[in-house]
Amino acid sequence: MLSGVSTDRDGGNAATGRFGVSRCALEAFRNYEELKVEFSEGLNVLAGPNAQGKTNLLEALALVSTTRLLRGQRDSEAILEGRDRARVHVSLLDGPTELGMTIERGTRKRALLNGLELPRASDLLGRLPSVSVTSEDLEIVRGEPSERRLFLDLELSSLYPAYLRHLTLYKRALEQRNALLRAQSWSAAAAYEPWEEQLAAHGVAIRAQRGAFLARLDATARSAHDAIGRGEHLGLAYSPKDEASTAETFNEHLEQGREEDLHRGATSVGPHRDDVTIDIDERPARLFGSQGQQRTAAMALKLGCMEVARDDLGQPPMLLLDDMLSDLDELRRERLVELVLSLAGQVVLTCTEASSAGDRILSQARVFEVRAGKVLQVSA
Repeated sequence: MLSGVSTDRDGGNAATGRFGVSRCALEAFRNYEELKVEFSEGLNVLAGPNAQGKTNLLEALALVSTTRLLRGQRDSEAILEGRDRARVHVSLLDGPTELGMTIERGTRKRALLNGLELPRASDLLGRLPSVSVTSEDLEIVRGEPSERRLFLDLELSSLYPAYLRHLTLYKRALEQRNALLRAQSWSAAAAYEPWEEQLAAHGVAIRAQRGAFLARLDATARSAHDAIGRGEHLGLAYSPKDEASTAETFNEHLEQGREEDLHRGATSVGPHRDDVTIDIDERPARLFGSQGQQRTAAMALKLGCMEVARDDLGQPPMLLLDDMLSDLDELRRERLVELVLSLAGQVVLTCTEASSAGDRILSQARVFEVRAGKVLQVSA
């Protein structure tokens, strides 16, 4: 996912001109009892059989970037069995900046910057911009609308701090209005109005930023899809479920819908119900795309996000590529490698066999062998 981008550059990378990590240390994270590894500022390949810890190491990097686990599980599931706490620490490529994340059973995860605890885990966003490409991304294309909304919210929250604020306040207002509706009694309009005003103000801002982002992503993802696809054309569009496009019309829809919403027990108007249309050759990819087409579309979406981030940041974010090369035929693999080399700064990719990364990458990469929670550097 595109993560960690903000206007605050205190944790930047002036020394190298790249976003990424030089060192990573793990303690009781997934299957790693203890690990210290040093990465190249360019290409890094993690090779080894399945279920040895390649994706776990990639997930640790994503965690300090996004504050979220790649696989959408509960934080506690990342703690090594028999331990109460997991820690992830990374040093950024600029040298003096260190980021950390601590996960403890029964409490919220804690974020650290240069050893000092931050008030909220989300305060870590902006320090290590990244894009991750994993098999889980397939759900963005073939899954429910909630998957596509989550994709948008994660990308935009990390790219634009103002979006995260709008989203946080919108969700709080939505929870309050829904609580009134679930009470199953007709409350006075005055009880609803403060929350509806907030829903309108923040909902309109959310829709505007989603639409603007998708307009840019449509172009960059289409370009990536042209590069790695087979002549099919990708198309993206924002798909609101209602016509509330201004704060005034938003408020009107909410007021007029109160009685129906009371019977539903939920708010029926707003961006929390919107979707993203993803088409291949003008047909919905979710319904008509083959798994190969859907996978290629998902990959193009993420690579498109990378280009948007690069344009906004002036330099590429870190790219985390989890075992995607083995799923592609030789032609698509070669095209993906060329695209990655043209777009990326620091890259960490996993594969079962180092050779599947191809000679172009291996000639420039630092290669690691991963087995049973141990990581051994074998080249460069």
